[in-house]
Order: sequence, then structure tokens, then C-alpha cells
Amino acid sequence: MATAIPDLWPELEQSQIVPPVAILREQATALGKKTNHLLNGRVDTRIGYDGKFRHTFYIVAPTLDDYSYELFWIEHGADQYPVKVQGPPSNDIEILERSLDSEQELLGYIRAVLNSEKTKRVVSSLLAQVKATT
Repeated sequence: MATAIPDLWPELEQSQIVPPVAILREQATALGKKTNHLLNGRVDTRIGYDGKFRHTFYIVAPTLDDYSYELFWIEHGADQYPVKVQGPPSNDIEILERSLDSEQELLGYIRAVLNSEKTKRVVSSLLAQVKATT
């Protein structure tokens, strides 16, 4: 008679941390709402050869053949934090590849990117092009 092998797992519960990708998707949705969907945000996720998640945030202009502008990306392992971030070069804020250790630091980084003069210029330019074609 075979001996039953016990379940050795502890009680499992879902983390209370908001996943970085959820924060990005929320901001993508907010861009669509702010621009009456003339522009939308899109978050693409890929898993690298090293097993890390890379989420890339794009500004998309649907009426311009789905033109996509890569704004920034974040990368993290299965444990979500720290995240490595990188954004486009900008004159008004320092957006370098760096590591952020918490949800609060990530929110601050995203706020800085979205509120940067470079991002505002890109959004303004894309909106003008969209309106010129409709």
C-alpha cells in the first residue's frame, strides 16, 4: 500500500501590492479618456530570456494608422519590486535607466514622465496631426 504524500504548501494569499502593469494600464486608459480616444495608451508585455517581465508604455494614435510612440518601459521579476525603468531622454527631467524599490517610487516616476515637457509636446503634436486628418 502506497503512502499518501502530504500537501506541503502553506496557506497562499494574493499580494496586496498593486502590480506595476496595473498602474501602467490605468494610465493608458486615462490617456484615452482625457483625449476622447483621439490618443490611447497601450502597454505591451514581454517576458525576457532572463525571466523578467518588460512592460512598454506607448502613446497610440488610432486614426494615424495606429502610430505608436514608445514613452518608457519598466522591467521586473516575479516579485514585482524593485523595477528597472527607462524612458526617453528629456531636457526637463532626468529619466535614466534606474531601479525603483516601491509602488510609491514608481508612481512618482510615472507622474514625472507623464508631466514632462517632452511628453506634453509629443501628445500635443499627435493631437494636432489627428485633428488635421479628421
